[in-house]
Amino acid sequence: MKGVNGLKAVKNDLYILSGKSFIKATADKKLTTIVELPQGGDGLEPIGNGDFIATSWGGYIYYVYADGRFETLLDTHLEKINTADIGYDAKKRIVYVPTFYGKRVAAYALK
Repeated sequence: MKGVNGLKAVKNDLYILSGKSFIKATADKKLTTIVELPQGGDGLEPIGNGDFIATSWGGYIYYVYADGRFETLLDTHLEKINTADIGYDAKKRIVYVPTFYGKRVAAYALK
């Protein structure tokens, strides 16, 4: 794998952001590419039902569905607001995103 950044263990599986690839690694070492994202990945958080929130350093936040579909939730690349690692409060369904150079943490509620 090339450019591994985001990693998240869920039960016996490891989810990996490697370059633009979002990959699932099982305990028996089987690798499955879930989706190819438009930008290289950085932060990764599971949000339930096999879905994930993924970020890209350039300022993108993606909602990745368990079936491999994805949608762009936020694009701040023109404003040069980078997105890095993220946190997720499952109870409140809030994604926390440090803006890195912006020196703040943005919070977004998932509906």
